Amino acid sequence: MLRHSVAYDQWMVNIITAKEDRNVVQPLSDKLMETYPQIVSVVNNVTSRKAGVAIGEREIPLSGLTCIKDKIGDFEFEISANSFFQTNTRSAERLYKTVKEYAGLTEQETVLDLYSGTGAIAIYLSGSAKKVIGMEIAESAVNDARNNCRLNGVLNCNFILGDIKEGLKKLASSPDVMIIDPPRAGMHKGVVRRIIDMAPERIVYVSCNPSTMARDLDMLKDSYAVPEVQPVDMFPHTYHIESVARLELK
Repeated sequence: MLRHSVAYDQWMVNIITAKEDRNVVQPLSDKLMETYPQIVSVVNNVTSRKAGVAIGEREIPLSGLTCIKDKIGDFEFEISANSFFQTNTRSAERLYKTVKEYAGLTEQETVLDLYSGTGAIAIYLSGSAKKVIGMEIAESAVNDARNNCRLNGVLNCNFILGDIKEGLKKLASSPDVMIIDPPRAGMHKGVVRRIIDMAPERIVYVSCNPSTMARDLDMLKDSYAVPEVQPVDMFPHTYHIESVARLELK
């Protein structure tokens, strides 16, 4: 799997193997770094699962850095091999501008960002919110998010590691605005029920899968109106599309 930083023209090469054998992958890593100066990081992810996944059960740094840097808007992000980050960073800025517009922040709101990944949306919104709380199940992504806050001098973001469904139960109060950016499978029904109970005034739902987005919004329709949905073409020349929906409490 390859990651490319448009801002700095850097590449990360992630070699995914079924078992660990450094005698095989290290010479390949050394040759890649020697041949292509734009490659700044080569890592080996090891997974025994028989599935088309690019995330390993463990990660072995082979050459160079353990992450690459990229930018969205004025913010810089460090991205490790196993952390989710938008692949099309130029369109991601348009996407996040739409999220910010729909969130309608006035610097007084507490924002809850579900499936927060490396903290890109949380950090992008941080200057317009009183406080942003991110929730994410991947430990590497949470570590990246906290580091990205330090990198950008952002002090009003806090990230909670763990299962979203369980994490929502532990929150002391409901947020004013909720950002939801789930994986392709959408939200668990238990998460949807908890969101309805929390009843934030506004929800911004970001989706890379229109079918699960429609399913999730259908589960929320008795509590929330959906006055606007904006598609963003993140993947030109494919049928894939990212969508942003604005939800308002009835």
